[in-house]
Amino acid sequence: MKFSLKTLAAAVVMAAAATGANAAIDNGVAGNGDLFFNIWDASGSYTRDLGYSINSFETALGANGNIDLSWAADATFASFLAGVSDVNALKWNIVAVDKQGANRLLETYTTLPSPLKTNDATRTAGNNTRDFATAVNGVIGAADSVKVDSASAAWAGKSSFNDTAAGYLGFSNAGTVANDSFANGLGFMRIGASATGFANSVYTPYVDGQNVKAYLDGSDLHLSAAVAAVPEPESYAMLLAGLGMIGFMARRNKRA
Repeated sequence: MKFSLKTLAAAVVMAAAATGANAAIDNGVAGNGDLFFNIWDASGSYTRDLGYSINSFETALGANGNIDLSWAADATFASFLAGVSDVNALKWNIVAVDKQGANRLLETYTTLPSPLKTNDATRTAGNNTRDFATAVNGVIGAADSVKVDSASAAWAGKSSFNDTAAGYLGFSNAGTVANDSFANGLGFMRIGASATGFANSVYTPYVDGQNVKAYLDGSDLHLSAAVAAVPEPESYAMLLAGLGMIGFMARRNKRA
């Protein structure tokens, strides 16, 4: 499916968020931080609490069957996208951090770093992620998501966070609108770093029968090890009919 603002707008009308969250993102200071999604360009960004802690995600990963999590676009996401002039300039990631004792960072990725980063660098990347989550919590209020402009401390594109955590990650954790299917998805991994010392960090891609992938298919954000099923012919026909009706209503409203 091609990424488009129309598809996302339709998703907002037709579906609510699949998973509840707790407004403030757990920034990992006490351990077991929350997974959160960020998408940004040079003008602003959108951040959403995904409603899973590191531990609850790993518990879901260990359950029977392939993990298959998804989140529908919400109204704040649609509002953010309405101000985007070029969707091809967007970058996005999913991250989480645990800063208590031995550090854990959860990161989307395309290619593992070479050479691997040392524990001190990973701890600094964790600090930057913690600080960014704290900044988001200053503006997210009682909601599960927030949009900001590039002047905000909660802008996901700032150099201390963005896709490299000021270079301390050693790789880019960002996807683009081209990462729109399981086949084209980003990998997802845990980086482990001891509380002290300078040995290499430990990189563990998440696998659940096959690699866990993150992708944004134009209507939903997915974190999954299950390939999406191909629609049955009758389902596909119904989808086309529905899209045709939406187009008809749009033309009718435009003439009104």
